[in-house]
Amino acid sequence: MLRRFRKAAGMNGVQAAAVLGWESTRLSRVETGQYLIKASEVEDLLAAYGVTDPETVHGITDVVQSHQRRWWAAYEEVLPKPYADSIALEEAAVSIKTYFPQLITALLQTPAYAHSAIFSSPSPAVRKNADSLVQVRQARKMVLTRSEHPALLDTVIDESALFPPSGATPDVMRDQLRGLLDLSKRENVTIRVMPLGAPAHPGLTSNMTVMDFRSPWPPVVLIDHLRGGVFLEDPEDVEAFAMAFDAVAAAALDVDASREMIKDYMKGKTRD
Repeated sequence: MLRRFRKAAGMNGVQAAAVLGWESTRLSRVETGQYLIKASEVEDLLAAYGVTDPETVHGITDVVQSHQRRWWAAYEEVLPKPYADSIALEEAAVSIKTYFPQLITALLQTPAYAHSAIFSSPSPAVRKNADSLVQVRQARKMVLTRSEHPALLDTVIDESALFPPSGATPDVMRDQLRGLLDLSKRENVTIRVMPLGAPAHPGLTSNMTVMDFRSPWPPVVLIDHLRGGVFLEDPEDVEAFAMAFDAVAAAALDVDASREMIKDYMKGKTRD
């Protein structure tokens, strides 16, 4: 994030590092989250980048330092860098909008369901580290349940995801559906279901996660794929996916109807 402000100021790494008397390699490590930085150093860099509004500086300093309190560092051996980066973004996000076909979004998965989903991966390395990756998914939920400023989650789930995935027992699935209902009671969590037979919508071609942050940070889009993920920051790309998510949400059932469908599946009922 600091890199974005440096580039906006037209400064290269050598010039910016010189502000603090650093080598450019140290600045590079700070910008990629590999090196700690003091609040006063963040403020000095921002001043050099022309960012002086006190509220903006305070907000940026908070976000940068929160990224340094990285609980996921304990799992860095099993987390690809794009995954670790996405966790850092989740931690800073004000709102998260997600659509994933076929599976319950990771932020809402129970441990047993997450284990089944992860163990279905074609990657031997992923399966080998399933227990650690389940722990990561459970820890990620803290962004929704933390006492101060929990993130707003708006997610659309395919009706097909209400069926047990490969390797999951009916009991595991019932527990997962019960978990969805419990989380949907939170004011900051919105869950909608995309019914089978819904009209064509933008989610048919891609999963999507749209994250918004406190000013002045611009929104970011994450597209997950087999080898990791792609981050999109171009304003036109972000706007396109934000509009796509709105279209997906509009095609889904409303919140109350979605809850009723989840209850039906939990009781073993399915649609005719």
